[in-house]
Amino acid sequence: MSISTTFRKLLVPFTCALTSAFPLFSFAELRALENEEMQDIRGQAGLTIDIETKYTIAEFEYVDAGSIFMRDLAFEGIDGGLVDNIRATVDISGPNERLAMGFSDYALWAAMGFLDPTEEDVEWALSEYADASTGTIGKEVGDGDLLIHVGATDYGLIDFTATSPVRDSAEYAENLDKMKNAIDFKMVQGEFGIRSSDGDVETVLTSNLSIEAYLGYVDILIKNNGNGFSQTDEVGEPDGIRLGDSHIYIDTKFRVEDLDVDSTNNVQNPAVPQQAKNPYLTIRDMRIHNERGADTLGYFGFASVEKKIAAAKDIIPQYDSLIQDASAGTLTSIQDIGSDGISIYDINIRWDWDLPHIQFGDTNQTIGEVYFTDFVIGTSLTISAH
Repeated sequence: MSISTTFRKLLVPFTCALTSAFPLFSFAELRALENEEMQDIRGQAGLTIDIETKYTIAEFEYVDAGSIFMRDLAFEGIDGGLVDNIRATVDISGPNERLAMGFSDYALWAAMGFLDPTEEDVEWALSEYADASTGTIGKEVGDGDLLIHVGATDYGLIDFTATSPVRDSAEYAENLDKMKNAIDFKMVQGEFGIRSSDGDVETVLTSNLSIEAYLGYVDILIKNNGNGFSQTDEVGEPDGIRLGDSHIYIDTKFRVEDLDVDSTNNVQNPAVPQQAKNPYLTIRDMRIHNERGADTLGYFGFASVEKKIAAAKDIIPQYDSLIQDASAGTLTSIQDIGSDGISIYDINIRWDWDLPHIQFGDTNQTIGEVYFTDFVIGTSLTISAH
């Protein structure tokens, strides 16, 4: 199968999203496969990849004229070990095929009797992912779509057959809790800041960031809708451009149990007053979840971030160029000067947000507690060079 130019463009944002959004995959060796080897792979049931990973980065820097930097980055388990107990399944769908996706793992274990089928979220999962006529569990996607589903290798559930024939509510609740906490990870960032082009002036914006969290699942779906482009006309799509008919859909469910961060302006410029260099914002014990409010059903307490990524055409360039071409009479269509790029669109963020400790200055006194319920963001981003 040949890979078209459009699909190559789609592979770039897919790779960036996969490696930057969640650093799960590490490979010992990559090599090209000959046609004969590809024939052996075609028609198989898919790939299963069990993952253990941990990384540290001393400094990451993005340079424009000045630069943005991040120092002392780490990704590890909450206990400081590997981020493990992660399993990724890779499938290319056939017609009417059901694949592991979303919270289908919860439906699967419920169908086998390990979860209480009357619990609200579990009952939703069974109705959402189980085919009543065949008993097959999963979700149907398009014929030829590529799906990567990331969940847990082992949920550590209580084996009811080995303990007692009675399945009481406490054991059901313990199993559900084990599933919700099966994949833990910790992200650490020593400093995040900006520096001048000559490197003489540097400002640290945040320091001592620490995030302890749990992953519900990650789905990465590449829709196989051909190589064409269509004018945007649906809710969630950016206005006035053309999007690739094939796109990448990313769905992540997670729960942050403890986020701490210090914001510090320690600029090295001596003209800045000393009081401006002191810590001015500290956050402690922040949580992000979906455990209260009107939209908890089907989330199992996890916050949700969904988005689509596609190649984009006919993006309006700088307005001064547009005006000049229009006034000169050389503009017949926006496509004459519209640029190409990438669009991250139909972004849907849903969570509850707890801020129990917000501190300004170095007094160690919180100004109070702040809580957001049913916090929802819908937006789109279209990116091109200027």
